[in-house]
Amino acid sequence: KQWYQRRVRVDENGACDKSHSLGIKIQKKILGKMASRSVARHFIDDDAGKILDTLYSFLKEAKSETEAKKLIKCIIKIVIKLGILYSNEKLSPNEKQQLKQMIRNFSKLIMTLVTFWEVAFSYDEAHLVSQLRSVENTIVTIITPHLTVKSEKRVRYVFCTMTDSALLGQLFRPPPDDPDMFHSPHLDKLAPILRDYVFGKDPEGVIPATTSIS
Repeated sequence: KQWYQRRVRVDENGACDKSHSLGIKIQKKILGKMASRSVARHFIDDDAGKILDTLYSFLKEAKSETEAKKLIKCIIKIVIKLGILYSNEKLSPNEKQQLKQMIRNFSKLIMTLVTFWEVAFSYDEAHLVSQLRSVENTIVTIITPHLTVKSEKRVRYVFCTMTDSALLGQLFRPPPDDPDMFHSPHLDKLAPILRDYVFGKDPEGVIPATTSIS
């Protein structure tokens, strides 16, 4: 369904409350266009911002600056739009439970990544990709009734990139010219931030709510 299609509430008198629906549309449209690492700091906490900055640096070197900016912008848009749906009570009880479960699974995914960093020769690409795909499919299931096909394509693009074998190899495998290392220096930067982020969060928590338009 298109974002501009009518999604209205009906009050006790049967009248359509279009203003609330319009407000949500405006939030999604404006915040989607504003997505950048600097703007995201108003909606995403400092720890998550550090993760995005570190991931951006890795992607910039591993792929290109253009690809890095595109992927980070997609991640920010996804997070912001999920936050809007959640804070405006647009998710059904079942979708809220799916969102909470997805975040718990994402925390497990991060701890898997951290384990690969802490334990030498423990990297298991198939296991990591399986966890990434599980998170991806849950996000798509949640957003499909509420957002556009374009939003789903953003999710698919992010996870297609992050499950690329060559890219994961650059992150988890040591440089060929340094046999004394167990993994890449990029992982040395990213893993401690991810570990601190997970241990500092409530595993039952949800995506922070964005400010709603009254």
